Amino acid sequence: MTMQGRIPGRPGLWEVSFEGGAVSSSACIDPGYTEQRCTWITPGLFDLQVNGIRGIDFTDQGITVDRLAEADGHLRAKGIGRYLPTIITRDAATTETILARFREARERGAIPGAAGIHVEGPYISPEDGYRGVHQKRFVRDPDPAELERFHRTAGGFIRLVTIAPERPGAEAFIRAAVAMGIRVAMGHTGATAAETARAADAGLTLCTHLFNGCVQLVDRHANVIYAQLAEDRLWGCFIADGHHVPMPALRVGLRAKGWQRSILVSDISRFSGLPDGAYEMENRQVEKRDGGVFVKGSPLLSGAARTLDEDVALVAREREFGIERCLLMATAHPAAALGEAGWAEIGAGRRGPLVVFAWDGRDLAPRHVLHGV
Repeated sequence: MTMQGRIPGRPGLWEVSFEGGAVSSSACIDPGYTEQRCTWITPGLFDLQVNGIRGIDFTDQGITVDRLAEADGHLRAKGIGRYLPTIITRDAATTETILARFREARERGAIPGAAGIHVEGPYISPEDGYRGVHQKRFVRDPDPAELERFHRTAGGFIRLVTIAPERPGAEAFIRAAVAMGIRVAMGHTGATAAETARAADAGLTLCTHLFNGCVQLVDRHANVIYAQLAEDRLWGCFIADGHHVPMPALRVGLRAKGWQRSILVSDISRFSGLPDGAYEMENRQVEKRDGGVFVKGSPLLSGAARTLDEDVALVAREREFGIERCLLMATAHPAAALGEAGWAEIGAGRRGPLVVFAWDGRDLAPRHVLHGV
């Protein structure tokens, strides 16, 4: 199959041929082509935070390999070439049961889009607001031995863990995680600027859903949001669904962190792709409506409903950022944050996935989703 389009991060119009599950050739055929509303040839989007989709919850103790495979198919059909299935705060036994199921699914080749597992918690702040919808009874201090056990159970498939750096033992935990080959992010945290800097010194490199997992009221000068935005060693991840971070705040966040150090994530929950209506999540009543998932009687959100392709389109409508930068924030940047800077490169010999999107200035539609072998 031969296709023409732009490639994020490269000038001009390109022609790319894909045969036998790999790119056989790529060449620039019009160096002066600058159109934005066109076909974009990408490696597929890379979502670092996916909690589930279409009724499938990745933190469900009873999850099966077949359901994981089904979720993988739903995500790849949306143009998500790679993703980190995300497990939230639970007791150790439940977490290990789920990790073992992911290991089985991976070994059986059932989840080819999964690039690893994101363990979000349980080493987060216990305080209301910072904790979000995570259940307080499972929150605990960082435990390197427990993480090592989780990692073994998952078959070495944990790629990212989110913690609160202010918790006792956090810096030693970060060093231990990095030694295991696991990236560490801060999230659901009230860390000070000093605690944030010490965590970065220890090896922490990302901010999980910046602006979220936070109390409603913070000091106007000394707060966890500014601490993360100002720490240049950290990648900033932003949920760009229009609900978690209102667009004016998202503009500020992307400007302050710099789009070059920013990553767009979805944080979708199992309600993504389901009809609008009332549901239950983490022992709370929630309502899915208007592209969001809202906790009834609370200012909290319970994950997101819009998939990453929809988020990219939402931010790309802002002329300041545009489609090319938004695609880079959802492809090359998350890969680089996980130490895979070359993953997004498209050239001869690259094995799939390859996703060709059509962008009309409002919607981003996957035209072709090509898989490798």
